[in-house]
Amino acid sequence: MSDHNYDPAQKAAMDGLLLGMPGVKGGKAFGYPAYKVNGKIFAFVGGDGVSIKLPAARVAALTAAQPEIKPFEVTDGVIWREWVMIEHPDPETLAQHIDLFEESLVFVAG
Repeated sequence: MSDHNYDPAQKAAMDGLLLGMPGVKGGKAFGYPAYKVNGKIFAFVGGDGVSIKLPAARVAALTAAQPEIKPFEVTDGVIWREWVMIEHPDPETLAQHIDLFEESLVFVAG
């Protein structure tokens, strides 16, 4: 994901979902639009979807159960074990994952 591409429609959908939550601030991370709580990144828009941070065991369970949720691969097979990527071609369908976004926020705010 070194080209810093992202879908502006996905960013707009995520802005609408996350920026009204208490303590959430928008910004940049890794060159992508990101969402932070207490100065820590819990989600960002990049590549083909939205990535969120969750406990490693939760990541394993989600990637095994839901085909649109994939392990987050940085480059050349390097996978961040506490991150997943949610791929949805239609940004409006991201709202169905609001519980996961809130779970990520709580995990990172810890």
